[in-house]
Amino acid sequence: MKGRRILFYDPDLKALKLAERALLATQSEVEIVGDENTLLEKIASVTKYDLLMVNFDPPIRADSKWGQFFDKLHGSHPETCLVLHATARTENYLPLMAERRYVRNLIAKNDEPLDPDELIITAEKMLRRDLFGLEKYLQWGVSPYRLEIRDSREKLDYVHAVSAYARRLGCNDRTTEAVENIVDELVTNAIFNAPRDKEGNPKYAKMSRRETVVLQEHEVATLEFACDGNNIAVSQTDPFGALTHDTIVTYLNRCLVKGPQQLSDASGGAGIGLYRVFQSLSKFIVNIDPGKKTEVIALIDLRLSMKRFRQLPKSFHIFISDRDRMAAAEAKRA
Repeated sequence: MKGRRILFYDPDLKALKLAERALLATQSEVEIVGDENTLLEKIASVTKYDLLMVNFDPPIRADSKWGQFFDKLHGSHPETCLVLHATARTENYLPLMAERRYVRNLIAKNDEPLDPDELIITAEKMLRRDLFGLEKYLQWGVSPYRLEIRDSREKLDYVHAVSAYARRLGCNDRTTEAVENIVDELVTNAIFNAPRDKEGNPKYAKMSRRETVVLQEHEVATLEFACDGNNIAVSQTDPFGALTHDTIVTYLNRCLVKGPQQLSDASGGAGIGLYRVFQSLSKFIVNIDPGKKTEVIALIDLRLSMKRFRQLPKSFHIFISDRDRMAAAEAKRA
């Protein structure tokens, strides 16, 4: 994006070259650095960056000074967005996201140094503040199928519609089962956990999942699904925006770090549901406009064997419409 500055750090020369080519596509000013000292010098300089993308593998992840440094940077420049990328397993970086709420985005480094599409999409969403839309994660020209979520009695119909699509794509049984798990949990969330009453309190969360819930017109959610040849993608959008960074990270942190037995169904099963969704995907994206809209996106990489799928870390993004931070950034530029 013209007029925006991106600083990218990674000690891997191959990753630096790939990132530079990808990020220049955003039409931003891009600087790449390959050592920690230069990174510190750049950040401490008079040049202010809109986006900082940092490799979070050791030695940085193992050095506590970096956590303190990120705290200081966020305190002095809250308008600067931070994205980490790492080869670490999910349970290794979730505690950081739980401790530091400004850490919302982590890109997984898998077989290739980085996914250029993911770099571009993440940077563009942060710089343009254009957060919503499953299409952003699909190849150009792919239009998702769209269903309205209205009635708990129709949940199996929603699940079967997407699983039938997966089978038509030639997905194996395990991938189809993963898709079914994702859709089942997302639809359950849209019907029971997302809706709020006029006071902003959960409306149906305490009801038994065996009870019938028919959403009112203003409560209707949407389910979208598509495939672009590389990924099968599923999204669920609700008109409430009640899901929070703390809820997502706390539930996943408890499950992945301490085990799923740490959560009960006392909260209506939302925590267990998030955990099941997360275990079934390759990339997890949550877009939130607080009090207005939430979109949960799950991507399954069809190019991976089941063995590689289980071994590799997952990308995890929480994008929040932060009008205060955006206003502060625009004021500084003015």
